[in-house]
Amino acid sequence: MESVSRRSFLKTAGGLAAASTGAWWLSGCAPAFNTGAKKTLDFWAFSDTRIFWQKKAWDLYKQQKKPDFEINWLIFPYQQMHDKILVTSQAGSGGPDIADIEISQFSRYIKGDVIFVDLMPKLQAMGVLDNLYRPSATDPWTWKGKIYGMGNELNTCLLSYRFDLLQKANIKVPFETWDDFAEAGKKYHQDTGKYLIETSYYDWGYWWIMTLQQGGGFFGPDGQPTLNAPPAVKSLTFMQQMIKDGWSIPRPLSASYNALVDSGVIATILGPSWNFSGFAQENAPDTKGKWHLQLLPRWTSDGSRTATWGGTGVSVLKTSQSVDEAVDFVTFEHTTPQALLYDFDERQVWPTFKPALDDPRLSQPLPFFDNQRVGELIKEASPEINKWYNSPYWPETTDATVRVGLTPAILQPNTVTAAQAMNNAQHEALSIISFETA
Repeated sequence: MESVSRRSFLKTAGGLAAASTGAWWLSGCAPAFNTGAKKTLDFWAFSDTRIFWQKKAWDLYKQQKKPDFEINWLIFPYQQMHDKILVTSQAGSGGPDIADIEISQFSRYIKGDVIFVDLMPKLQAMGVLDNLYRPSATDPWTWKGKIYGMGNELNTCLLSYRFDLLQKANIKVPFETWDDFAEAGKKYHQDTGKYLIETSYYDWGYWWIMTLQQGGGFFGPDGQPTLNAPPAVKSLTFMQQMIKDGWSIPRPLSASYNALVDSGVIATILGPSWNFSGFAQENAPDTKGKWHLQLLPRWTSDGSRTATWGGTGVSVLKTSQSVDEAVDFVTFEHTTPQALLYDFDERQVWPTFKPALDDPRLSQPLPFFDNQRVGELIKEASPEINKWYNSPYWPETTDATVRVGLTPAILQPNTVTAAQAMNNAQHEALSIISFETA
């Protein structure tokens, strides 16, 4: 009964969302306009911080290319912006020329006719595809071989650890394999009563990192879920065993988790710079200088030592009256080192364009990490990020992964096996998809 109710809810919610966003669209909100002899393109975004570097990239574009158009920058609340894009594209007018599209929202726009312009021909003509770390730059916004958006955030995942605490406990670092990590976790907990890592049951981030490392993910090339494939099951089995062996705990909710990191009860963080750097500096500022970073432990002797997680891409709408101009700017800002480095200066975001990583600013010592040259680690790891696939069924699949797979397996590790949990998640995802596409 629960899953039938959920399916009904999903279908009803979709209709309500369309109706409500339609009201926003009908009310009107800063449509594209002309200023003098120059046409103006509308750029929609949901974050001041992301717009900062893009405005500077636009100034650089104007200096170098002397365009015959202007850009009007509009910032909306996150959900409202993504909803309005869908409604205005279906209406055929009133929407943006260019828009920031967050990774988890992309799937909404590829169910049926894709509303974005394919950037592949332009990138091929520029000869820059091989200079992009595509698992972060294009894979999140790619469907059926076409590139519908570009991301500038490399989001290379590393392992951050409290070297002061581990040294005191005589834990050898760096960790070469996940088996080494597990052995260290047991010893660390036995000797200190603290935890090497926590295990989240209410989001999929750590599971995703471990799974992508092994060449897995949510989907296969056809966009269908692969939740019960070997990499997915192996990752959850490892996470489950951490709980069973007692050296990890289910992650507490936000404030409690932050306190455990700040106090050193939890000694490691997995993820890209927005997590190991942004999260740690914001929520555990007193730990400055006590962290080191390393490449992720391997699953096999020749396996990947990293993954990617998160991101926002820039897309061009097919409804734009200035497609060529919009595509030219979007590809310029993502393939021009000087433009990309504006975001590193502002948010310490490492770029997805390989030539930009050669800038010495990206490999300077960072005081928060005991003056470690983090950029050199990121540059070493990034070629090992495995390719992955997005799908129109992202929300259905990620929800099933957590709700039916990770949550019961981690909270009830002695009741349901990882294989059973991921089989259940796969069945749930396919059931919801079948219902929605019927």
